[in-house]
Amino acid sequence: MAGSGVRAIRAAGIGVVAFLAASLPVPARANDSAAALDAGGLVLVRDPDIALASEDLRIGLDRITVDYVFRNRASAPKTVRVAFPLPAIDGAQLAMSALDLPHADRANFVGFTVTVDGAPVTPLLEERAHLGTNEVTGLLARHGLPLNPLRRADLAAALARLSPAVLGELEKAGLLSEAKADAEGLWRSEAKFHWEQTFPAGRELHVSHAYVPVTGNHLLSREEAATPAYRARYCLDEAGLAGVRRLIAASPMKEQGLTRAIEVPYIVTTARNWAGRIGRFTLTVDKGSPAALVSFCRTGVRKTGPTTFVWEATDYAPDSDLRILIVSNDDGALGIR
Repeated sequence: MAGSGVRAIRAAGIGVVAFLAASLPVPARANDSAAALDAGGLVLVRDPDIALASEDLRIGLDRITVDYVFRNRASAPKTVRVAFPLPAIDGAQLAMSALDLPHADRANFVGFTVTVDGAPVTPLLEERAHLGTNEVTGLLARHGLPLNPLRRADLAAALARLSPAVLGELEKAGLLSEAKADAEGLWRSEAKFHWEQTFPAGRELHVSHAYVPVTGNHLLSREEAATPAYRARYCLDEAGLAGVRRLIAASPMKEQGLTRAIEVPYIVTTARNWAGRIGRFTLTVDKGSPAALVSFCRTGVRKTGPTTFVWEATDYAPDSDLRILIVSNDDGALGIR
């Protein structure tokens, strides 16, 4: 890999979530690419006493799991609100893309689950919708529209129930791409799970959560892989670039000079909300298939199995988020159907 000195692992033999800015123009639907949506770990109001003793983060194509060990350093229990922000969904940018949500039939579209000391917790869900700087949650609810514009089946069913006059009003307001029942929703959905958590004084508390990442896939050419911007994004070094070229040479799309790549993003920097540094941090990345190539920006990565790679740090202050690149000629192994 380039830049940080992390090497691409060659084939042997994915804070606060950054909300997408609203934009009214609608892009044409792309059939060969899909946007990845940034998600990460738990966040809370900054507290000087609640420290993160350890974090074990495991990133795969089909599942992300995080195990935390917290310690309340105060002499009394403390109760704070903990949150997990879902990736923002901007209909103006994403409705015409090839992106499919893992669970498009529900507000919890990433299948988020959480346990505390091994017991499941049912968090509250706060879901809101905006158009630019204006909140439109109430307006959408009055018309029975889903707050998430990528819940396409629910959106189509709701629009089919509206009169032409109402569809026209929604289009005029900038909420719909056109005054039709098959229109795209152009608003932005922002949602988060949250719950009040008591951290006992003087002992550890184990919190675990899991969700399905919203990965982005794209066709990758030799030329794009070799660009400084692409190499810097994934710390793709000369050995990694050579691996991409070998995959393209053996690809079913070799005549076009293409292979397929997946990006799995993860926001690490939200951990700065906890007191001090993370005592011990372990990252495990699973590329899914031994024949795949993986590259990401961390130094001192160890291969621990045919598809797994581990990076560890102590007294860790997260300074950059993760973007995991996985390249493969096997669409099935990348979860592309």
